Order: sequence, then C-alpha cells, then structure tokens
Amino acid sequence: MADVQAPTAVGQTPVSPTRTPGGAPAAGTGTVVAYVVAFFAMYIAVLTPVVSTLALKVDALSTPETRATNLALVTGVGAFFAFVANPVAGALSDRTTSRLGMRRPWLLWGVLLGAAGLLLIAFAPSIWLVVIGWAVAQAAFNGAQAALQALLPDQVAEAQRARVSSLLGMGQQLAPLVGIGLAFAFTAAGANEIWIFLVPTFLAVVGVLALVAVLKDRHLDRAGLEPFRLGAFLKGFWVSPRKHPDFAWTFLGRFLMLFGFALYNTYQLYFLTDRFGFDNATALSWQLRLMVVQAVVVVLASVLGGVLSDKTGRRKVFVVVATLLAGAGLLVFAVVQDPSMLYLGASLFGAGLGAYFAVDLALVTDVLPNAETEAAKNMGVFNIANALPQSVAPALAPAFLAVGATGGGNYTALFAISAVIVALGAVATLFIRGAR
Repeated sequence: MADVQAPTAVGQTPVSPTRTPGGAPAAGTGTVVAYVVAFFAMYIAVLTPVVSTLALKVDALSTPETRATNLALVTGVGAFFAFVANPVAGALSDRTTSRLGMRRPWLLWGVLLGAAGLLLIAFAPSIWLVVIGWAVAQAAFNGAQAALQALLPDQVAEAQRARVSSLLGMGQQLAPLVGIGLAFAFTAAGANEIWIFLVPTFLAVVGVLALVAVLKDRHLDRAGLEPFRLGAFLKGFWVSPRKHPDFAWTFLGRFLMLFGFALYNTYQLYFLTDRFGFDNATALSWQLRLMVVQAVVVVLASVLGGVLSDKTGRRKVFVVVATLLAGAGLLVFAVVQDPSMLYLGASLFGAGLGAYFAVDLALVTDVLPNAETEAAKNMGVFNIANALPQSVAPALAPAFLAVGATGGGNYTALFAISAVIVALGAVATLFIRGAR
C-alpha cells in the first residue's frame, strides 16, 4: 500500500509537508468539482445501505421477530469498525510519504476494499456474511473518508470553506436519494436484489478514481521523520477537551445530532411498513418521495446557509437553528398517523440537515487543532462523532422501540427520544467560544 511513516504524538515536532494548507486554495475548480463528485458518489455507497438496502437484505434473511435485532447487529458491528478505522487511517494519512501523495493512496485502496465488502453483502446467504461484509465496507470506506474530508483543510481556503462544505453536505444528503431511487426501481421491476448493491458500488469506485486521477495531493518530506513509537502513536489520538474545548464541544454537538439522525435513518423502512402497513415496494416509494422533498429543502437550506455563513463569518447560529429544525421534524414523525403529514416532517428535517451540513464541516475546520500538520488525524478523531452514533443508536433502538409496546414497535418513543437528543446538540454548540 502507501509508504506510511508513524505519526508523532500531539505536541511533538511535526513533519513539514511540501505544501501546507491555508492561504489561497491549492486546488483549481476542476479538482473541487471532482472532490464534490467523489464525496457524493462515496456517500451513495455508504448511506444507501444504512437508509434502506441493508434493511431489505436483513429482512430477506430474517423473521419478523428477529429482523430489528439482526439489523442492530449488522449496523452496530459495522459502525464499530468505522469507529476504529476513521481516526487510524486519518493519522496514517497524515504521515504517508507515498509518491502518490498523502491522501490518494487511502482514497484508492479504501474505495476498492469498500466495494469488495458491499459485493460480499450482495451475494451473502446468511446474516453473518452480511455482518462481515458490512464490517469490511465500513472500515474501508471510513478509511477513505478520513482522507477525503482532510482535503477540505488541505485544499480549500478558509474564506471558501463554508461554500464548499455546503456542497459536500448537499451531496451527502442527496446521495441516499439516488440510492433509494435505484433500490425502488430495481425492487419495483422485480430485479435481482444484488443490483441494489452493485450499482452504488460502481458509482463510488468511478467517482473516487476520478478524484484520484486529478488531485494535486500534498506530499511529505521523509527527512526528519520521527521513529515509530506505539505509545506516541496511540496518545496522538487523544485531543484534550481541556486544551481544545471548542473542538470537544463541536465533537459533542455532531455526536448528538447524528445520534438522533441514526435512530431515524436505521429504522425508517421498518417504520413505514409497521405504522402504515406498506409492503417493501410501497415503503421504498414513500422513502423516495420523502427523500425528494427532503433533498429539495436540503439543497435550498445548504446553499443559503453556506453563503450566509461565509458572508457573515458566523457558524454557531446556523448549527443551533439547524438542530432545532431537525428535532421538530423528528417530533412530526413521532406523532404522525396520516402518511401525507410525513411531508411536513421531511421538510423540517431536510431544512435542519441542509443548514447543519452547510456549516458544520466549516465550523470544525475553524476549531481543528494542529490543522497544518495533523488535519486528517484530527478530522479522523472528529469523525468518531460520525461513526459512534451508528454503533450506539442501533444497540439502544430496540430498547426505545420496546417502551410500552409488547411488539417492540413504539416509533413514537423512538423519534421523540431522537428529537430530544438532537436538541441537546444545539445546547452543546452554544459553548463553542472560538467561532462566531
């Protein structure tokens, strides 16, 4: 793979790259476009299983009594591997001295191994092979994501980060729409279920390879690299909340927001089938409709939020408003009995997500410790806030679903709890002092 030099601990003398972040953007328009497309394509492969296709695969291999537990097992194990892979790959990316650069090797191998994991799921005849396939996919794709997200501080000037962040956030939210649309089309047509995994996998590989081809990556000079020390390597993953409180509060806000999001996302398909009595094809069609509504609102809120944030220089107010809007959308889902009211919930939820992801990456980039030398490692640490909710939420969701319901289908409790958790994320953001 890449020629990797061990990371030094936080506080040790870093290695200077041949090109450092900051100042004018290091990448041209073509590279930024390729960056956004790759981000979008990879999230099609990563989020489509989370939103729908894993639930369909698990449902096909389970009984009605075991499907919620089996889905929690698959997503929980996969999220654990994501939790580990993201910061480790980020740290190693920051010390990669390959002739291909710091980030490109991780993008290349990550997307290819992730594709192998999704293909294993597509052909899996048992739950345990689905577990293994999703663990491989999550580890590999999250390794690639650590490098992918590090391109924001690497390649984009501070004055433009919210706008680029808004495009990335918009792509992340539109990706499941494409994935669900494909899943619905193949399911409604009676096609073999393997296609709902093969096509998103193909799109991710093509998108990331295109970025690898055009990226003018940063390079590290081998001279002066510190020797590998396991203790220093492990210690480097600790970002002290006392020394970096803004990073800690940003981490907590993202964790709480995505915890509520994961509770909704993981069980959305089962919510539609259980509460409204839809079959799988009808539930997918409703998912698609809701995602279209949500996507339109996400685009509007993301673009508007990114532009206003860059113009005003403010980040926190957009994050707070966004989390409250998303929480309101979850409350609508908690109480809705008429399917037509789902559109209101999707609109509020989409407005919250769009505004949130428009500025959230820009916010964390503003408060990122050691952004010049440890961007990927610290973005990897921050991305634990992405992966950990995906592990914790499925583990706790069956307990929330069982509140006062013998059949384990209390979606009112599940989404009400999600709304409270998301609102707490807004509170955490108020404590950030180093960003406006």
